[in-house]
Amino acid sequence: MILKIPEKSLKCFQKECKARNFLTRIDRGIQVVEIDKIVGSVGRCLDFDAGFTLRASHSVDRLEAIKKALKEQRPLPLVELYKLDDEYYVVDGHHRIAAAKEMGQKFIDAHVVEYLPPVSSRRGLLARKKFDFEYETGLQGIKLSHRSSYDKLLKQIKEHKERLEKKEGRKISLREAAVDWFQSIYYPLTERIKKANLSKYMPNATVGDIYVYICDQINLRNRKKDHYNVNFEEALEEFGLLTRATQLIFSGNGIKEKLRRILLPCFYFQKCPYII
Repeated sequence: MILKIPEKSLKCFQKECKARNFLTRIDRGIQVVEIDKIVGSVGRCLDFDAGFTLRASHSVDRLEAIKKALKEQRPLPLVELYKLDDEYYVVDGHHRIAAAKEMGQKFIDAHVVEYLPPVSSRRGLLARKKFDFEYETGLQGIKLSHRSSYDKLLKQIKEHKERLEKKEGRKISLREAAVDWFQSIYYPLTERIKKANLSKYMPNATVGDIYVYICDQINLRNRKKDHYNVNFEEALEEFGLLTRATQLIFSGNGIKEKLRRILLPCFYFQKCPYII
């Protein structure tokens, strides 16, 4: 007799929220959400498997009707989601998400309410710093391990705004500058970070952490008082040199500890646990 292993169910929001002790709610409004980050449900965890494949046969007609509407590009109501960390849980719109996923759709418009950890915890303080950064800049998905790193990125964006205004001779909103900064600076550099596989040298760091670290290293040569300035072309050139230097530093076993203490700032060994 062959036993069939049941498919995994969706994560249960109530269980996850209680385990993490997330209490505060913030209405994030309408957002574009990556469908692969929708991993759970509020009240219907057993009706769909983890891939949002429908289990209940009585709802097949509804699913097919939604798929037909999507193919015909007819407007559908927004799905309602709760957010915990970087994961989303469906309040309303399970069939819409199942249909979109089945048809290969990668993103979906949603009304999002985010739950945050207690303010008193380090995690809570970081979550609120991230929320403030996202609210001010309009950027989402930049994950950092330290509150001060969000301040550094915001400072870069504000200086990028000043440069754009000087170049174009007009006033530019912070959000407009943030989008330009993301597209012309942050995204190209983080893609090179991924391509260089620097995460293997800093296994617990996010791509954003590594970006901030590299900017700090580049800026050590050009810092004037507290002025933070990263030129994109110079950053790309310096990045290539730093990547090769980092690979050399961490490739040797016998001298790795000695080299990293000489060549890397003491600050990171004292306060950044992701440096190996």
